[in-house]
Amino acid sequence: MQRTVDFVTSLLVTAFVGAVLLLLIYETWALFTGNVPITNAVRGAIHEFPGWAFVIAIVTGMVLGHFFWGGPGMALRRRLGQ
Repeated sequence: MQRTVDFVTSLLVTAFVGAVLLLLIYETWALFTGNVPITNAVRGAIHEFPGWAFVIAIVTGMVLGHFFWGGPGMALRRRLGQ
C-alpha cells in the first residue's frame, strides 16, 4: 500500500513540475514573440481581487514552510537524532 502512495505522490509531483515547466516555456515564448504573457493575466487578477491574492500568498507560504522546515515536532526530533 505504501508503495502505491509513493508512486502516486511521485507522479503528481512530476506532473506539477511538468506543468510549471510548460508555463515557463510559454511565458518565454510570449515575451520573445510579442504575444500576451501569462503575467498580464495574473497581474490583472491580483488588482481585481487583492483579498484572494493575499489569502493565496499566505496559504502558499504556510505549505512551503511546512515542507521546507517540517511540522511542529521537527526541531525536537532533530535534537534527538531521529
